[in-house]
Order: sequence, then structure tokens, then C-alpha cells
Amino acid sequence: MAEALQAAPRQPGRGDGSIAAALAAAPLQDYLEELHAALAGLADGALADYIPELTRADPGWFGIALATVDGHVYQTGESRRPFTIQSISKAIAYGLALEDHGLDAVLARVGVEPSGEAFNSISLEPGSGRPLNPMINAGAIATTALVRNDQAPALERLLATFARYTGRDMDIDTAVFTSERDTGHRNRAIAHLLRGYGILERSPEEATDLYFQQCSIRVTARDLALMGACLANGGVNPVTGVVALKRRYVDKVLSVMSTCGMYDYSGGWVFNVGMPAKSGVGGGIMAVLPGQFGLGVFSPPLDAKGNSVRGIAACERISQDFGLHMFNVARATSATVLRRSWDCRQLRSRRERSPAEQAVLAAEGGRVRVYELQGELVFGSAESVELAMLGDLDTAECLVVDFKRVVGVGDAAARLLLRLAERVGAAGKRLYFTETMHLYGFRRLLQKTDAAGSADWLRFDDTDRAVETCEQRLVDAAGLAAAQVDGADLRTHYLGRGLTDAQLAAVRAAGRELHYPAGAAVVSIGDAAQSLFFVIAGEAEVWVGTGGGTGGGIGGRRVRLTTLGPGTVFGEIGILDRERRTANVTASTDLTCLEVPFAALDPAIREHMLANMARHFAGMLRENAELVRQLA
Repeated sequence: MAEALQAAPRQPGRGDGSIAAALAAAPLQDYLEELHAALAGLADGALADYIPELTRADPGWFGIALATVDGHVYQTGESRRPFTIQSISKAIAYGLALEDHGLDAVLARVGVEPSGEAFNSISLEPGSGRPLNPMINAGAIATTALVRNDQAPALERLLATFARYTGRDMDIDTAVFTSERDTGHRNRAIAHLLRGYGILERSPEEATDLYFQQCSIRVTARDLALMGACLANGGVNPVTGVVALKRRYVDKVLSVMSTCGMYDYSGGWVFNVGMPAKSGVGGGIMAVLPGQFGLGVFSPPLDAKGNSVRGIAACERISQDFGLHMFNVARATSATVLRRSWDCRQLRSRRERSPAEQAVLAAEGGRVRVYELQGELVFGSAESVELAMLGDLDTAECLVVDFKRVVGVGDAAARLLLRLAERVGAAGKRLYFTETMHLYGFRRLLQKTDAAGSADWLRFDDTDRAVETCEQRLVDAAGLAAAQVDGADLRTHYLGRGLTDAQLAAVRAAGRELHYPAGAAVVSIGDAAQSLFFVIAGEAEVWVGTGGGTGGGIGGRRVRLTTLGPGTVFGEIGILDRERRTANVTASTDLTCLEVPFAALDPAIREHMLANMARHFAGMLRENAELVRQLA
């Protein structure tokens, strides 16, 4: 199952428990478990038998683990079962040799060209005797022999290096080591050839014993995923923060893994999977998607080329299902795609609310959460956003995801978000993706997936409208649906607060009740400001036009400023200056208003309303100050 790591980065305001819950509930965890179940019955392949001890493995063992550069680990099956690392160790030892001697010195002894031959082939350069690459046995023996032992024994340094990658102490399976040493005649022969060409400075026996010990280090699929995550993260362990490999050598290690890491299947691997990887005859595969994650798979049965059958199948499926081929190039992304998030206790929609509705949102607004994204969403960044949302799902009723500042959504990210939407819906909650008109591929995927049109994912193009809808769910649940707000009682309007019954009756007598069908104009920009309006029933929208004139005509855009419902007021600012109207008001539904001319108001009532206005606008200033603080 998925796990939260104590040293992993934490989301602000969340404890390890909520991270663990989010990981366990993550759609990515579901996906890995479904993949494991789908491939567990794959019975092809055979156990490696040239090392007798490896035949003791159970062919049914199968584990998958994925570690992101944010330090989150997902795992399923036999992901914690120890096995010997075998040839996967070659990539780590190569990195250590580069650190010990530098690139030129290592290249003088080991090349970087694919051999196109089996891992145990004697592929040496004619004349120089230099092994073709560090991923075949000849090159690996030469590389391991380069590990320095002047400050500490070479084996001790190798174990310490592996520990930096995995975050735990490492040990050797002595039974496997003994079995390899007793049967490793071909490797010893290779070492003697290397010694004869002057490639080895150590004795062939010392070099091969160190190599056999290195291959016998015990790891798990989880360890392999973390090792891959270190390489994906520029050489830094994403959980512990320890530097496992100096950054300048990471691309060199990944390069030889890409071209030579899967033995003589390396070309097919790059073509079908497209991630740097290294396999071992113990049944492990370590794969890396730079900048995003490391993947570890363990399953002992091997194909004819020495690669795990289930391991290859799992990696191919993951790459294809999420479009993770390394040549699916993503544009550069921001440092974080989650620009900011908030709930409706902090910031509300532009809809004007009655005092009773405001009280509900002050108490319950935390159940509506909004996430503003930016940059380009790829697998790793989408996974981080997904965890942030899953961490809020226990307390949130509605999630709104704003894509206004997103420049692109990769296939992998889109599929993760789709699974998230399905998970939220299955929990009986709502999720809206907004401001997605420019993300054509993402919209098409969601529309195709929801062919029946039953989901609400793309119901809103405007984030504020989605937030308003979510708020209304809370208001309705509290028994304050718009139809139940008594707009005819002027005390529900902020201007009517504190007025006596006689004064309220006088206001009503001074006005006239007007009815507007949906779509009708109530007030237009430029109209004389001579009266105020109490909304009795229905809804109205306050808006301005851009580009094509104040009315938002041809070439312009209509920008909504607020929505008004029963218990709200508009036009009251004119009582101060009697200037022209500066915004349009249109009936959104059938609308009933009480229009009260300013001139008909008793001076004492007007003075009381001005005091109410002052308090109301002071509150709005405080809300706007909070908005500025949130934006900052």
C-alpha cells in the first residue's frame, strides 16, 4: 500500500496522518493495485539458474513501487520482499566510480557504447581491451574495481553509497554471494582478460569478489523505486535530502541506463517504454522518469534476455497508460503547479449574500476548497496536486480546480486527474474543473470519458460561478435556499437593519414593486441614479462589458461583477452622489424588486440607511484586504 514518509515534504497545515490517508486513497495507488492484479497471473519466464541460489525464489513473487521526487511512495504486492540487486547495482557503482575518478579517467577504462550482446558477453574494444559499456559484466567488473579503498574498504563504501540512495542500512545475502563466487568462472575469466589489457589495477580475484558482493546486496522493490527517485531528483534522495550522487554525473548514469541498461533488449525497451532503466537477474527492474519519479518492480521469472517478464509488462503498461515515454517532451514547468488554495471561509464568490447566508458560509465555508494551478501539468506535478486535494477530501464537500494559468496538461496528468474526479464522485462529493477552454485535449478527454454527460467536471468555464454553486449547496443544506429567504421582509436586507416597523412600512409605501422576466434589463450603464432596489424574489446579475463598449457588444466580453438574490440591495450607492449608473443589472431569473426613489425617503430613514451603508462597506473593505493578503 502507499505510505507517507516521515522525512517527506508536508503540505502546509497537514499532519503525517492526513498525508498517509491521501496516499492510501490516491487514484495512483488504485492504479498500481489494479495493474498488479492484472499481471499477477502472467506465468511466462523462468528463474535464473546459472546462480544456483537464485532458483530458491518463488516464481509468484511480484511487487511494484513508485517513488515521486516529492518523497511520496506508492507500493503494492511483494514490494518489501528482499532479493539480491544483481546487475542493477552496476548503475550505482558506475556513479560512484565517476565521483571517485572523474569522467575522463573512467572513460579511459570503460566505454559507453551499446554492445548489442548478452550481459555476460566478452565485449572488449579491439586493441585497447576496454569494455564497451559499464552495464555488461566486463564493464561492471572494471567499474567496480575503480571504487577507491584508500579511506575505507571498497565494500564498505559501496554499502554506504547504496544506503544514501535507499535511506537505510544495506547488507549482503551471503548465500547468494557464495553461490556466485563458486560458479562465477566466466566472470573471473573476463577479469583476467581485463587485467591482461591493463584495465584492472586490482587482482582479478579481488575485483570479482567485490563485484559478486556488490551484486548480492539485498534490496526491495521499494528500495529500487527510491534509488530511481534519487536519479530522477538530480541525485538527491527526495525523502532524506541526502545527496546520493553528485548532480553533474546523474545525466551520465541515466544515459548509459537508457542505451545499455536492459541488456540486448535495450533498444526495444527505449522504443516501448522510453525510460532509463536497469534490470537484474534477481528479478528487479529500476526505471527512472527524470524530474518525476523512480519505479521499482520485482518478479523473479526472466525472459530469454535475462529481464523480468512481469517487470517489463508492468513498466510498458505504466508508460503507455500515462504517456510517460521520455521523448514525450513537456514544456518547462513552474517550481510548483499549485499556485494557491483557499476555502470559502477566507474568500467567497462575488455573489451578494444575505446576512443569514453570510453566517452559514462563515461557519461552513471550509467545505468548499478552490485550487489555482499554474504552469504545465505532468505526471509528477499532477500527483502532488492530487494529494493536496485528497488530503482535504474528508472535510470538503466541493473541490474547484482553476486551470486559468495552466499552459498544458500532459496525458499522464490528465489520466491522474480523471481518476481523481472519479474518486471524488464515488465519495458523493463534487469536483469542478474550470477555466479549461484553452486546454482542448484535456477537455476532449473528459468529454469522451463522460459520454453520458452525467458528470459535472466541465460544467463551468468561470471559476467564480463554480464557487457560487458550491456555496449555494451549503446554503441550501442549512435550510436557507433562495426561495426560503423572505426578501419581502425588508429587515433581511442590510439597509433595513435597525429600522422600526413604522419606518419599514414607510419605506415600503414609498416604493413600488416591479417584476422582470429572465433576461430583462433592470439598470443600464449611464442611467440616472434616482432610486435603490430591494431584491424580493429571483436573481439578478450585475455586470460590465469590455472591448466592444459598455454593453459588451460585438468584440467585447461580458464580465460578471456579482449575483444578487432575495435579501440583497443594488443601486444604493446613488444615494450619495446621484451620478449615472456604472454597471448593468439584468434579471437572471424571473425577478421581483421593490424600487424606492431616493427623494421619497424620510431624512431620518435616509440617515439610518447611510449608517448601515458605512458599516456594510467597511466590512467589504475588510474582505478585500483579506483578498489582497491571500493573493500576496
